[in-house]
Amino acid sequence: MKHHALVTEKLTLSVLPETGAAITDGLFLGKSFFAKPPYQSIAPKPLGTESDWVAAWNGGWQPLIPSAGGEYLKGKHPQGFHGNASQARWSVTNSNSKSISLNWSDEDLESERAINISDNEINVKCSLLNLNSSPRPVIITEHLILGSDFLNSEITLEPVGNAQFRELAYDGSANGAEFAPWETFEQADWAKVNKNTPARMGVFSDTSCIKLCNELYEIEISWDASKLPFLWIWEEMGQTVEEPWNGKFWALGIEPSNAADGVGLSGGPALTLQVNEKFDWSVNLKIHERAGK
Repeated sequence: MKHHALVTEKLTLSVLPETGAAITDGLFLGKSFFAKPPYQSIAPKPLGTESDWVAAWNGGWQPLIPSAGGEYLKGKHPQGFHGNASQARWSVTNSNSKSISLNWSDEDLESERAINISDNEINVKCSLLNLNSSPRPVIITEHLILGSDFLNSEITLEPVGNAQFRELAYDGSANGAEFAPWETFEQADWAKVNKNTPARMGVFSDTSCIKLCNELYEIEISWDASKLPFLWIWEEMGQTVEEPWNGKFWALGIEPSNAADGVGLSGGPALTLQVNEKFDWSVNLKIHERAGK
């Protein structure tokens, strides 16, 4: 597999077009900040289950389209776990030392993805076009998973704005009927992530930015909430001892989405693309040293 390197003085990314256009590695000032699985990844399996998807996952940040969450095996274009494009081969349409553009065209859909970097910033712009002769239900989620050196010290989460929050079951389904003010979950230790944090998931609404700080760095992730109105939070801090994590995997998922949970298309479409409708979105990640560090 051929990785494409994007490099500035402070920031280095590795992009893998062959498996979901994933940003598999990110280094800032020599420190790694994306999650990496504790095993050797295998080839993706078409229409795979969650276990199949995880076994083929290379870590990092990739798009989950045209579905996210559980498999959906009905209709003209059935979807494996997290959507077929998330581990499909993408074509490189343009690249240089600081940017890469990619294309996925299949299943009567076409997606364009552009990744651009500066010294401390990653900007990802993406679009999805419905080429089918009928409207198409889709779920769009950015599977952005922090880990590695960034999780070596306690992380503080700070959503921006009037954030509302709901806990999810670990499979992404609703685990509580209502969203509640973030402060109630902050008091229940959701604002701190460390080695004692249990494996858990949650979802935000009413925010378009979140800041995450450890002892040395701050990461700010922002997106257009009119396009991606929800934010999935996934915390796995070595607490799952069963396969495939075996107590060895640390990850903090920050995943803007247009779906309110991780059930997938079987739980109801989050967005219906009309014939020839093009939907676009973007996510921005800034990383810098904390003041005085």
